[in-house]
Amino acid sequence: MKITEEKIINPAQNSFKVLQYQVAEFNMAFHFHQEYELVYIAKGKGMRYIGNSVEKFEQGDMIFVGPNLGHMWKSENSENSQAEAIVIQFSVNLFQSLIDTPEFRKIKQLLEQANSGIKILGNLRDNILVKMKSLLKYKAAKSVISLLEILDDISESDEILTLNSDKTQIFTYDKRINAVHQFAHAFYHQNISLENAASIANMEKSAFCRFFKDKTQKTFTRFLNELRIDKACDLLQKKEKSVTEVAFECGFNNMANFYRQFKKATGKTPGRFIE
Repeated sequence: MKITEEKIINPAQNSFKVLQYQVAEFNMAFHFHQEYELVYIAKGKGMRYIGNSVEKFEQGDMIFVGPNLGHMWKSENSENSQAEAIVIQFSVNLFQSLIDTPEFRKIKQLLEQANSGIKILGNLRDNILVKMKSLLKYKAAKSVISLLEILDDISESDEILTLNSDKTQIFTYDKRINAVHQFAHAFYHQNISLENAASIANMEKSAFCRFFKDKTQKTFTRFLNELRIDKACDLLQKKEKSVTEVAFECGFNNMANFYRQFKKATGKTPGRFIE
């Protein structure tokens, strides 16, 4: 998967960015930036990619990501779809003079944990949402104080879930993994063997298998199946081709395996998925 860097420019007279936006669908490319980002999904559903974490998302999803962590929300294709989000983006430099003080110890730990991606849950999410909505209206010092309150609340709570393990190295920072992802996205509809993928990474097959699993926390075969099923879901939602046509166009040459992998990834059969 190709990754791009987003350059974030703060509004005039502001040291960080907070915005609410509505679009037909979330379709931004897989990207990273130097800032921390807190995202609340007010409307929409689809697939969320945070580093090596790939999960379904829906309304109510709240995620906190750190600098240089690749991420993307991709909406499901559906008629009359709508997507809406509230986003806060800020640089670590905003609190540079405070970050190493005793009072900031837990917030500093939170910011470090955000480098692996954090999902915010339960009552904490509900409380943070109220403050995010208020922050949209605040100006001057009050906005910075509100942001600090949000970070403090998250740092004091156990209603959070780390999306990537601490030892995970996000694949976007390894040129070989990035090359393999781009190759898979370009040729997923064809027969791709482990030998093919290993050659792209310029590695022996056995070494590549260990390397890919260490970097992404999944086997290459699992990654490829998930990619193909994601592509199949896009095609099925358009309702222009039969299930068999979609399966073969997405690189499956065995219908039994396609049905098995589809049910494993989505929890539904292809027929139930498009109902």
